[in-house]
Amino acid sequence: MLDFLKELPKVELHAHLNGSLSISTLRDLGEKVYGENTEEFLELCARFIKFDRNSKLEECFEKFAFVHELTSTEKGLRYATEFAIRDFAQDNVQYVELRTTPKANSHYTRREYLHYVVESIRSAQTKYPKIMVKLLASINRAEPVAVAEETVSLALEFAKTDGDIVVGIDLSGNPARGKFSDFIPALRSAREQGLKLAIHCAEIENPSEIKEMLAFGMSRCGHGTYLSKDDLTHMKRHNIPVECCLTSNVKSGTVSSYEEHHLKQLMEAEAPKVLCTDDSGVFDTTLSMEFHLATQTFGLNRSQCIELTKEAVHHSFASSEEKQKMLIKLEEFLKRNP
Repeated sequence: MLDFLKELPKVELHAHLNGSLSISTLRDLGEKVYGENTEEFLELCARFIKFDRNSKLEECFEKFAFVHELTSTEKGLRYATEFAIRDFAQDNVQYVELRTTPKANSHYTRREYLHYVVESIRSAQTKYPKIMVKLLASINRAEPVAVAEETVSLALEFAKTDGDIVVGIDLSGNPARGKFSDFIPALRSAREQGLKLAIHCAEIENPSEIKEMLAFGMSRCGHGTYLSKDDLTHMKRHNIPVECCLTSNVKSGTVSSYEEHHLKQLMEAEAPKVLCTDDSGVFDTTLSMEFHLATQTFGLNRSQCIELTKEAVHHSFASSEEKQKMLIKLEEFLKRNP
């Protein structure tokens, strides 16, 4: 089964750029940025993916500071983007939607940050032509609303010139910080002007905010860990898929075990869902491994894995023509692997 899943042309819809760098890729990036990897750097790499049963969601966000340092220059950011795409391509992911928060520092503005990432995506696709890459500009809910407004403005600007790559907005960041209602005007502006919305929703238990988010609406729901039965009915009625990230949820402590993961409830409710990695580097996983976990934990067979992949194609932010290409590639694979 694992060999089959590794060869399956998969679709990844929830992948944070800075969290999608594996430990070996971090070493590659360190060599590009620093010229060599010191023992101290290698120790930091090892600590980057180290989790135990007591790990909390807050600790996951703290780990990103390490990668943010590596991508704090144009050179580091460009290489990180290329390497992330390379890693997904090596896992036979045929389509990935990367998401990243535009940042500003002494080396680049937020506009330049997005420009470097978009250029790197175009460049990487000549090296890895079998994978299609899209980009979501992320709003970090822990940052001021003014930054969110700038992010939306930049995403709309880039969508006009690079609409084949920049396709949506992601609302993410530490769910214990910021108020969703504060970001509604910026998110509404993005939606009204054609951008898709992927919103981290119900990642932690916050019933009033969950209701507020569902009332506002979204194209896809990130995590959905604490959705109620009524919420699942809403998701099914409005065809809003939950981006399920098994390893991420267990290692970050929002789900107690794989057996208790809400993917089971989603399947029982026949609600829309897709399997994703979230941060494949931080959580030391791949999309193939996430599918394999689902087969081992919930007994998914080949046909169900194929249907989940088709579901991901359907809920992607790709064009109709691009979706058709993905389905054709999947059908060609199935002919070779009956």
